Amino acid sequence: MSEPEVLLRGSRFDVIAIDLPGRDGQSHRREFIQHPGAVVLLPLVDDDTVVMIENERPAVGEKLLELPAGTRDPGEEVLVTAARELTEETGYRAADLSVVCEFYSAPGLGNELMHLVVAKDLTAGEQQLETTERIETKLMHRDELLKLVQSCQIRDAKTLIGLQAFLFQKI
Repeated sequence: MSEPEVLLRGSRFDVIAIDLPGRDGQSHRREFIQHPGAVVLLPLVDDDTVVMIENERPAVGEKLLELPAGTRDPGEEVLVTAARELTEETGYRAADLSVVCEFYSAPGLGNELMHLVVAKDLTAGEQQLETTERIETKLMHRDELLKLVQSCQIRDAKTLIGLQAFLFQKI
C-alpha cells in the first residue's frame, strides 16, 4: 500500500488516494475520505423520551429525522465534541455524558469513526446553530420512535444505530 496522496483538502475532511496491491499483481488506485471522527448523541430527557432533530440535508435534498451529531475538531476529545454539538444543535446541556460504543459510518468510503454518546441530566437552552444549519428539535417518545424505525421512516444510519441501542438495549 502506498503513502496517501491528498486529492482534496476540505474544511471537515480530506479526500485521499492510495495504491493497493491486487491479487492480480497490479497496483490499483482507490480514493477514500480521511475524517477526524464524529459523535452521535442519544440525549435522554427521561427513560422514554429522546431529543431528536429534524435536519435539512442538502447532500440528499431532504429533511431527515436524526439524532444530533457532529464532527470532531482535530485532536478534540470525544466528550468535548459531544457537549459542544449537543448545545449547538439542540440547545440542551448534559450533566452526564458517556460513550456507549464506536463504529465506522461507511468503511467502504472512508475512516470516519463515530462515537455514540448518551447524554443525561439535561438542561434546556437555546440552539447555537452554524449559519448554514437548519435544525428543529423534537422530543419523541420511545413508542413513536419504534414505529418510525419499524416503518423505515428513519433513513439516517447513525440515528438507526443510536436508536437500536435505545430501543433494544438497556441504556
